[in-house]
Amino acid sequence: MSTSLALLHLAPLPGDIAYNKLMVEDAVHRAASMGATFVVSPELVVSGYGFRDAIGTDWIARDQPALFAWASDLARQASVSLLLGTPEADGRLFNSQILFARDGTRMGHHRKIMVLKVGSESWSTAGDRSTVVSVDGVGRTGLFICADMYSKRLVDETAAQSVDMLVSSAAWAPGQHGPNGEWERASLETGRPVLVCNRTGADSMDFRGSQSVAAVGGRIASSHSSPQSAIVLVDWLPQARQLANWRVVQ
Repeated sequence: MSTSLALLHLAPLPGDIAYNKLMVEDAVHRAASMGATFVVSPELVVSGYGFRDAIGTDWIARDQPALFAWASDLARQASVSLLLGTPEADGRLFNSQILFARDGTRMGHHRKIMVLKVGSESWSTAGDRSTVVSVDGVGRTGLFICADMYSKRLVDETAAQSVDMLVSSAAWAPGQHGPNGEWERASLETGRPVLVCNRTGADSMDFRGSQSVAAVGGRIASSHSSPQSAIVLVDWLPQARQLANWRVVQ
């Protein structure tokens, strides 16, 4: 029996929290209506990547209880497992993925480890551990955020925890410092498929050429990029640990 997954290839605006939440709500409900039960967002979809210069960081801790309640309600109403990219406050500030189960329960988080020390990510503290979570209908899922895939050590540590799939949220633009084989390498070295939910739109960088991908066996099996937001759907066959039927809805 297969499970449908959705990658939200969206264009969040830097600092426009209200707009970004509405965009995520619409995309999650659309994905659920098309049968998705696990929905993945891009990195920092709630805030936009370059939010700090627009609205600062004081709002992160202040608004977090309401934000998490909103995400919990969204997962429950849509009956999906939701992996949400957002700034997180826990004494310090982190660039995080938060996993909400289909009943709205907060199941865990991953905090980006390979953070940039300057520029748009300089507000965030690096996470300190690999993360594996159990996702209903998917199995044991290793979590990454964007440049975390640079680290062979982190990929190996994650894969060693009996994972079925690796999933990355990203805000990784093409160009000089764009992705250059990290996803393919991780899929080859671990023997597990890699799903990457990237983003589009203009922010502190031009993400309009960024790709969301499925990497399998050392190659890009499927990919999508577009200037406009889209929803990528893909089926997961858990017993075979295989991805199938990649399709895009705009």
